[in-house]
Amino acid sequence: MIITILFRIQELLNSALPVLVALGVVYFVWGVVMYVIYDEEEAKNKGKERMIYGVIGLAVIIGLWGLVHFVLNTFRLQQPAPSPYEFNQLLPSFP
Repeated sequence: MIITILFRIQELLNSALPVLVALGVVYFVWGVVMYVIYDEEEAKNKGKERMIYGVIGLAVIIGLWGLVHFVLNTFRLQQPAPSPYEFNQLLPSFP
């Protein structure tokens, strides 16, 4: 039961990564548009802040993704994760 939940969480995180990157890019582009279009100094500062936070967010997301792949390659964990059924077969059975 718990193993199945962990595998579902892993699947959700794998599908969330592209969405997070896309949101970071959209936030950055929104900041660029605000900076270029508006003439008011306050709006330009908001656009500049959004660009900075967008770049920081993308750097964090891509850095963590790279760190995970570095650890996987270092410890040679590239084999696909076992399915919940295969994982349950590895566990000892108790009488």
